[in-house]
Amino acid sequence: MAKYAEASQASITLSHDDGHVTFTITDDGRGFDMAGTTYGTGLRGIADRLAALGGELSIASTPGSGTRVTGRLPAEGLPDAATGAAS
Repeated sequence: MAKYAEASQASITLSHDDGHVTFTITDDGRGFDMAGTTYGTGLRGIADRLAALGGELSIASTPGSGTRVTGRLPAEGLPDAATGAAS
């Protein structure tokens, strides 16, 4: 966001539901045309890491309207935040 979006605000949400952990990052930046843009190395790296854990990445963006990046992972097998043990 800081490097490309030229956003003035961003929000991050984290949730756990239906056996999955989901994060969403939304900004009010310049956005981009999804039809003409591929994942850069940063987004490709995030997508690859999520996929290696059985998760997925989705991106929604429109020029002039900001961007929303959402990642979703199965919670099964992830370390418990309190104990560090796998669930």
